[in-house]
Amino acid sequence: MFKRFGNRVAAAAVRSPRVGQGHQRIGRCRWTHSSSNGIAGQEATSTKETRASSVSAAEVEKFVRLSNEWWDPMGPFKYLHTMNGPRIRFVREILADLARLAPQGDRFSKPESKNNSSGSSRRGRAWIEGLTAVDVGCGGGLAAEALARLGMRVLGIDAARENIDMARAHAPRDLDNLRYAQTTAEELVAEQRQKGGAAADSLFDAVVSLEVIEHVADPVPFCRSLVELARPGGVVVVSTMNRTPLSFVVDVVLPEYLLGSVPRGTHDHSRFVPPDELRQIFRSLGAELLDTQGLILDPFSNTCHLAPADFGLLRNVGVQANYISAFRKSK
Repeated sequence: MFKRFGNRVAAAAVRSPRVGQGHQRIGRCRWTHSSSNGIAGQEATSTKETRASSVSAAEVEKFVRLSNEWWDPMGPFKYLHTMNGPRIRFVREILADLARLAPQGDRFSKPESKNNSSGSSRRGRAWIEGLTAVDVGCGGGLAAEALARLGMRVLGIDAARENIDMARAHAPRDLDNLRYAQTTAEELVAEQRQKGGAAADSLFDAVVSLEVIEHVADPVPFCRSLVELARPGGVVVVSTMNRTPLSFVVDVVLPEYLLGSVPRGTHDHSRFVPPDELRQIFRSLGAELLDTQGLILDPFSNTCHLAPADFGLLRNVGVQANYISAFRKSK
């Protein structure tokens, strides 16, 4: 994957400006933290004094009404099920490439493999099992469960209690590296500030937010919170929809009005975020782009695959509708 963007990974930690300040203090969230792994043993109770500025109550309500259908692969979230495999593959490849390039002793570094076959599968997962992730806007837990199955220690958060209840009900008992909490990214940041700063053991190696940003009230403070939740040198992965005529057809007209596979009004095309706009937002917040790929979704065959953003001289051809981007926070 990194062959497509050369030395961006190494450069990201050097070029990034300081993360923007001025985040509004909101809410309180009490956590029981284990400093050894970042999320183990977390159980959250949250007192919402005010709602985070990036949360749209109307958008949250859309998903509350559908919360019982998160795990129906042919229900209103069918396309999220379809995209989940490629999205998680992208996250894993980004982390694997960071591990390949990281110096020995770095959090992302992968231990050297041995020639003997005994325990090779276990050693092959060891590097990712040491990493922590937060899935922001986790819904019913589709991505959070998949990340936990990779071996990461995962915290899934969502503003809607109904979504968290569904995610917890579906979580397999054998996934003891998966936790859920009803809260928002902004509230986690506020909790860190109440503690007197962002302690390293309360931040995450990977911050993931998939098909969420197009539902927030303001993408800039939302992205700021994502960056603030990442460790220095950590990764932020966002998937969303480009604001183009093609995305209007593929993501609004076809699924909501012609096929009827998604409830009408689920998406507002004016809220979609172009890749260059997203890149500029994250750069202003101290995170440099690592990679962007298209999520080529065919609503007729219900299939999805990753594709390069550019095809030769044709720039952004692969990201005219759905896409996924990874950014790295400055160290």
